[in-house]
Amino acid sequence: MFQVHSWPNVILHLDGDAFFASVIQATRPYLRDKPVVTGRERGIATAVSYQAKKLGITRGMRVWEIKKRFPACVVVDSDYEIYNLFSSKMFEMMRSFTPSVEEYSIDEGFADIKGLRRPLNLSYLGIGKAIKDRIEFSLGITVSVGISLTKSLAKLASDLQKPSGLVVVDGLSIEKLLVKVPLRKIWGVGANTSAYLEKLGLKTALDFARKDEEFIRKNLTKPFWEIWKELRGELIYQLNYSAKNSYRSIVRSRTFVSATNDKDFLWSRLLTHIEETFYKARTLNYRIGKANLFLKSQSFRYFQQEVKFVEKVAYPILVRDELRQGFEKIYNDKILYRTAGCAIYDFIEEGMVQQTLFNHNQHLEEKAKKIYPLLEEKKVDFGTRLFDKGFFSNKPTKLLRIPIISI
Repeated sequence: MFQVHSWPNVILHLDGDAFFASVIQATRPYLRDKPVVTGRERGIATAVSYQAKKLGITRGMRVWEIKKRFPACVVVDSDYEIYNLFSSKMFEMMRSFTPSVEEYSIDEGFADIKGLRRPLNLSYLGIGKAIKDRIEFSLGITVSVGISLTKSLAKLASDLQKPSGLVVVDGLSIEKLLVKVPLRKIWGVGANTSAYLEKLGLKTALDFARKDEEFIRKNLTKPFWEIWKELRGELIYQLNYSAKNSYRSIVRSRTFVSATNDKDFLWSRLLTHIEETFYKARTLNYRIGKANLFLKSQSFRYFQQEVKFVEKVAYPILVRDELRQGFEKIYNDKILYRTAGCAIYDFIEEGMVQQTLFNHNQHLEEKAKKIYPLLEEKKVDFGTRLFDKGFFSNKPTKLLRIPIISI
């Protein structure tokens, strides 16, 4: 048993519910009670309203399939300009209560509200409700709020009663929260690590938090010790108050002068866009969890394949084979294509990477960290040639007339 008998820290986590779809509904009142999906321009669902979720529609589902199976669903283009406007307004309202706000992403953030009960004449529950009500009334969207002693606990609390939930977990209620949370839902614990912990006999976040420090240090690395501390009510992850530019996705594409079915040419164009998007993500300190490769035919039909990476990565060379397999699934030599492109998403900041005990690409990643800066600074220039896998080995290399992903 572990309990905290006071409020040493008070962290609020606020999360926009189905944010992108909700913003579309808020700006188009005639869609408010209808199933809405965004992502028409990509050909896959990038955000799904709660009404659409009830029908069984999920993120990543293809637009043509949604239209065929759910004709009542409204599919619209993404509008990142309006998303960013709503996000700015949301954080502006949070800061009207406290200046100590972290913009964690475009649709979620943290706030330190310790010491505000007396000046605001409200309980911590009342403060959370006041922030939540102001945002929902002003913007016409719903948000869920969790309040607890640490960022990890607050984030788990905000997820308990979605949508439009408000949950306060004080030091005496930590165990009641954690017993409801499976290992895979712990912030910062990846699929591989949760499977490993299950083999050690753990099932819930409470099982994990109840283990003693010797067990944690013996079986896990430092990042998991930090998570263990957070779940027990000790604040380890400090709030980051610096402003940031948040991205939900990064997209690059280009239309060709003439339609083509040249496989090497199409793959080379895709590789160029892959490198460009990954480079942009690295400049923002992001790792990438998913990529969507797409080709558009001369008849304006989209062919797309989502590629989900086992581990979030910063360098495309680490997922070279998966990307190639994705391309093979959408390429057809009997079709003429006019456009090739790549969208990357499912980001996580470098400092919050879900740690894994089984990083099979660590050796290759260390080499990529050394060579990519040289390429980006143009200290090394391979032109339009692509080195194959031999570049990172002692085997002879083969030069291809395509860009530089497979070095």
